[in-house]
Amino acid sequence: MDIQETCTTDTDNVCELCNTRPPKYTCPRCEIRYCSSDCYKSEAHSECSESFYKQCVIDEIKSQGKDTEGRKKMLEILKRVHEEDLKNMEALESDDEIDNDELEEQLDSDDEEDIPDLERRLNNINLDNADEVWSVLTDDEKQEFEALVKNGDIEKLLPQWIPWWTYHTKKKLVQDMDQKDEQSLQLPPLVDVPIFNALKKASPNVEFNVINVIYAYAYIANYYNGDYLNCPMESTIVFLDLSDNMKLNTVFENPESAIASTVHNIINCNWLPQDEQTLLVFKEAGNQIIQGPDEKNEYLYIAVALSEIHRLLTMTIEEISKNKNKIGNKEFVKKFVQRYNVDSIDLSKKQLLLHCKKLEYYISWTKHRHINTCT
Repeated sequence: MDIQETCTTDTDNVCELCNTRPPKYTCPRCEIRYCSSDCYKSEAHSECSESFYKQCVIDEIKSQGKDTEGRKKMLEILKRVHEEDLKNMEALESDDEIDNDELEEQLDSDDEEDIPDLERRLNNINLDNADEVWSVLTDDEKQEFEALVKNGDIEKLLPQWIPWWTYHTKKKLVQDMDQKDEQSLQLPPLVDVPIFNALKKASPNVEFNVINVIYAYAYIANYYNGDYLNCPMESTIVFLDLSDNMKLNTVFENPESAIASTVHNIINCNWLPQDEQTLLVFKEAGNQIIQGPDEKNEYLYIAVALSEIHRLLTMTIEEISKNKNKIGNKEFVKKFVQRYNVDSIDLSKKQLLLHCKKLEYYISWTKHRHINTCT
């Protein structure tokens, strides 16, 4: 996705945030044209930069809300919001010189009374519907939620995600042949594709093209804290923006250029995290996926990652078909969620299906390489 655009009129030649310099970029969420990262991060554009974290929490609520453990985690998040309200109230009442013992008793009473009430409020609603969850929160809870998003503390409420590719087999002198590794049972499922006859004449460049795709996946997986499938359209846009092989059919001559291309695209997207630590984590993730869990299963993680991307694009096709991106009159969505500029990248069903076909070819190629390695 090329977020740089050619200016065509005098009006277009001015940054819409500072109104002084020529614009160089277009925000993929709100489509405003700006000239620098300072303008992008300015107060005038703060709502847009905050929306991602809000979406993360709602995606977490939606994904966790389908079982008892998920409900428990969601309640913990909302309880934290409630506890922040109590802290604020304590500070205000302290200024009015209210007796500390009386205040502590009042706060304890509120904990006992309000938290079960919150659980009861959530008991009979659809936790997959963000607007229903939002509708049962009190005004104080809503305000605290917005404050947590604004100051960045919302990230502390998200559960820690352990990437599936971080597991690597440790060699053992003696191991039960029938013993199945617990981690292998937790891997995302592989897309079932046959080994194509055309693979016998596959170009050596396929390997480097796959590397480009894998590193783009590694970035979005970390960027979305593992929840990329909960916001498929947005994740697909970011993925295609980073992988030139998928977006532009670029053919790479070596692994270095394949990785460098992804890094270049990250750095040229001002709305994506690109600090040193982020780039280090993303590169390490790509390396671990390429290496696989062990020498005998060198291509396993590659096949899993390609399958996850295939799954992501398939879900995006379904979402587009069902018009799930229409905001309508939903209070929460209108308040928090801002859409990407989908016009800046080809998200047609036809193009996404072509991407899926390419991924199926890559998965088949991976299986073919695995068989050749084992024989």
